[in-house]
Amino acid sequence: MTTAEDLYDRYPEVLYHGDFRDVPVGWLDIVDQYFQVVAPLMADTGFEVVTAGDHAGGLDWMWTSRLGAMTAERHAVLDRQDILLDLRSYHTCSVCGRRPAFGWKSGSKLMSACEEHGVGERVIQPGPMTRSTRGGFVQYDASADDLVVVWQPQEDVL
Repeated sequence: MTTAEDLYDRYPEVLYHGDFRDVPVGWLDIVDQYFQVVAPLMADTGFEVVTAGDHAGGLDWMWTSRLGAMTAERHAVLDRQDILLDLRSYHTCSVCGRRPAFGWKSGSKLMSACEEHGVGERVIQPGPMTRSTRGGFVQYDASADDLVVVWQPQEDVL
């Protein structure tokens, strides 16, 4: 299992020690997947993690970079990777990193966890989570570990 120290060592150009103090250890492997794509793309851009932590059972993730460094390609890749990271977190146990994970509610606390680490009452979702993108709406396909377009606007025909 990946540790925060592993990530700091692998991606020193985009991370500072302490960035992952609020990220559950079970999610560090999906953060590593994210940085395998994002770190080379964002090297020398001032890319920096601003917020990283568990919020309502999912990974709350925000970053910043120099405005002038953002190209259309970087925006497209980061938008996709941000959505993948977010939706992967809901399907990955925050304790051990196993999949599948499910939502669990204990009092006012929500968490994503496998059957072994779930605490409280399992939350049954009415359907898959959908995210809006510039090109339409996507959902996470856990079996393919990828995003699937579920709706995109029709092109105007003149």
